Amino acid sequence: MMRMRRLAGGWLGLAILAVALVSAGVALPILARPTEAAGGQNLDLGIGISSPYDDNILQYSDAQLLVFDSGLKPQQFSIKSSDDLLLKPTVSLTWEDALGRRRSRSVRLRWSGEFHKDNATADFRSYGVQWRESFSKERRLFVSGLWLPGYYLRQLYDEDFVAAPPGVSKYRRAEFDLGIGSISWRQRIARKTRAQIGYQYEHRAYNQDFLERTSKTHQGELEIEWYQLPARGTLSVHGGYRASDAKAVDADGIADDPDVSYHGPIVGLGWRAELARGNKWRLAADLGYELGSRSYTSSLVSDKYHYNRDDVSNTVDLGLRYSLPPHWTLRALYRFDNNSASLGTLAPPGSDTGSYSENQIGLAVEWSSSVWRQSRDSAVQEGEQ
Repeated sequence: MMRMRRLAGGWLGLAILAVALVSAGVALPILARPTEAAGGQNLDLGIGISSPYDDNILQYSDAQLLVFDSGLKPQQFSIKSSDDLLLKPTVSLTWEDALGRRRSRSVRLRWSGEFHKDNATADFRSYGVQWRESFSKERRLFVSGLWLPGYYLRQLYDEDFVAAPPGVSKYRRAEFDLGIGSISWRQRIARKTRAQIGYQYEHRAYNQDFLERTSKTHQGELEIEWYQLPARGTLSVHGGYRASDAKAVDADGIADDPDVSYHGPIVGLGWRAELARGNKWRLAADLGYELGSRSYTSSLVSDKYHYNRDDVSNTVDLGLRYSLPPHWTLRALYRFDNNSASLGTLAPPGSDTGSYSENQIGLAVEWSSSVWRQSRDSAVQEGEQ
């Protein structure tokens, strides 16, 4: 009953925000009054809000959830509940320039946040930018960056922390700043077939208590997509490889700290199609699945939770999208994430640290519109004045 009341409260908040978005959707076109013209430049504003329910916000294992629910070791946790309602707003601003001869360029700035109803300690915000260059024959270059400061992981045991006064817990807050940069190239390789190859670099900079977890991660990926399938559908498959290298040593310079370095492949598939349409609406569905494997490379025998450890993850995404072109989209979403960790023989018997399952279900509302537009002819005329 408690979880259902949280879910109902989330839908009420989403409904209130939808009303606010409607007001924005009515007001902004009036204020902007964009010029209708083909080609040229335009500036688009996007606003979105989703309110999913998450049944395991910090991805704790079953054993850890039992300890949390028992209330016997409160020093190990900083949250009020292991599940929560989330509020996830997004705002984006996209500038596009049609250069002619099937050439175009766009730059997108995006802000997003995740706010928890009962666990504000896990709130965060992120900032992103993407540059896209489009050429003829469906060739596209993407360059993007993401900055996510102060992401809270959970409370972790810090063996180097000297508790003073006596009785102060050695469980400390673990958080990191995340920076991601990526570049990819996409083009048509056959009739109704596209390929995309990409590279991504991630840097996680942990707080002072857990400097040994600071890491650099490299990922390469190849995707093949078949489009213009029945029901305006697309089908894609992708595969890649991730390798993460952690410092594995903190400020004291002694190699006696956990090493979270790992490597392993990822594979997945995606599908989306239009289920039905009317004169002023569209109904579509999408499905995504990804399988990943991680082999940890810690050589420290005392690192019992990473030495000889292998993980296998499965992630499923389902979506149902109802669109009212050109401005509105309502989406129902579900996400299942499961990680199974196989620990080495030195781990405590029965330990399931690293294993978890997580479910998210919710609704999202999105609105987008052009707030400024200029035709190529208008720009030329202004330059001649």
